[in-house]
Amino acid sequence: MIMKKIISLFLLLVISLNAQTNIKLQKQIEEYSNQDNMQSAVWSVYAKYVDDKKPLITLNSNKALAPASGLKIITSGVGLELLGKDYRFFTRIFYDGKLEDGILNGDIYFVGGGDPTFGSSRVEGSSDLDQLSNEIYSSFKKLNIKIINGNIYADALKYSDNAIPNNWYWIDIGNYYGTSNTALSLNDNLYELYFKPGKAKGDIAEVLRTEPAIPNLTFTNYMKTGAKGSGDNGYIFSAPNLFNAVLRGTVPAGVDEFSIKGSIPNPPLFAAQFLLRILNENGIKVNGTAKILETPKSYSLEKMIFEKASPTLDKIVYIINKKSFNFYTEMLLKEIGFVIKGEGTTEAGIEVVSKFLKEKNISTKGLNLFDGSGLSRSNAITTVTFVQFLDYMYNSKSFIPFYNSLGITGDSEDIAAFGNYGKGTSLEKNGRVKSGFIGGVRSHQGYVKDKEGRTISFSFIANNYEGSSSAVSKIHEKIMIELAELKK
Repeated sequence: MIMKKIISLFLLLVISLNAQTNIKLQKQIEEYSNQDNMQSAVWSVYAKYVDDKKPLITLNSNKALAPASGLKIITSGVGLELLGKDYRFFTRIFYDGKLEDGILNGDIYFVGGGDPTFGSSRVEGSSDLDQLSNEIYSSFKKLNIKIINGNIYADALKYSDNAIPNNWYWIDIGNYYGTSNTALSLNDNLYELYFKPGKAKGDIAEVLRTEPAIPNLTFTNYMKTGAKGSGDNGYIFSAPNLFNAVLRGTVPAGVDEFSIKGSIPNPPLFAAQFLLRILNENGIKVNGTAKILETPKSYSLEKMIFEKASPTLDKIVYIINKKSFNFYTEMLLKEIGFVIKGEGTTEAGIEVVSKFLKEKNISTKGLNLFDGSGLSRSNAITTVTFVQFLDYMYNSKSFIPFYNSLGITGDSEDIAAFGNYGKGTSLEKNGRVKSGFIGGVRSHQGYVKDKEGRTISFSFIANNYEGSSSAVSKIHEKIMIELAELKK
């Protein structure tokens, strides 16, 4: 009897201490919300143990806010669950007509299968443009094709011709983070634009070249020279199928060359031009031009010249979340729509994602999505939805590749951007995080383990704060540290 009383008293003490810790942490959250930079903000905070329904901390957790790139965890997680970690995309080249004695009287068809990594070395297992050129040429050489009396057609009809989500901003869509999402893609659908800065601040920065060269692309140049060390403050204003881009902003003085990245205006056409060029340069004469295929066509496997598989989806998701790569995320969203609904559109992908959340009993209250990457400022989602999704993924078949794709706090060797988070604290190499940032938006979502090894899922979103995003990030980091310090 005495022993039972001792145990009961001990349990009451533990529960009391735990409750006091949570109250203290909740109070700290409220103090953060009253800081000068947060008073005008809408700030939402939610965290809980993955094996417990009760929140540890909560503030405005049912407010639907713009999450920026934090949204990528939803798109990538749903993609892994529906398509599987070993899913691959395929790009193929076919011919029609008659091939005889090295002469093809017919056309070539470059058929996109939605591979976002095609012609890019960004993902382990993919080939860059030089490697890809050799692979394609070798496949033509094996068939002894020497002359092509026909055109090179780009077939990007698997996905809709609406190359970008409708709610993206003009300032974004000409730049590398706003590239077109086309079924036939090449080199991440981007180019590098090189400038020669002027000698003095305010001088016009001269356009030198693009790499790779983009046929017929011209520039109206208002780019100026900024101060030494001022970095990339240049913008490319353009849109899909627009071959004159307007350049504004500054690039830094004090260097011979400086480059920024832009979005290729018509990636399928560029891919067809790329194929035409490598064939001609390698002695295969093409008596035709590069064109876009306008109507769907069926192909015979007997007339397939080339086939390339993408790396597996888990490797693509690794880059999506570690490097916050918009292009791969939007391509995955379209593929989700294509596979599940038969429609390679952003809208179909969003429908599938929303339905998935509902079917898994994840809150969709206030959910309003316009893309998969979070670049749209019109997206709205609650921290409750994020945490419930993280809880679902924790128990899913896709948890390991999903978890491994998140940034590691306090690990300077990790390719994500959290190497300084929680250094010298319980958070170091403990948290797994995906952040988001666009103008006026800062978010952090992920997992952290407490002192006893129990996993906590969390989501913090701030909209319309004053001052720097780094100040908001510091607050979020402090909360992560406090969660990592929790114990029963």
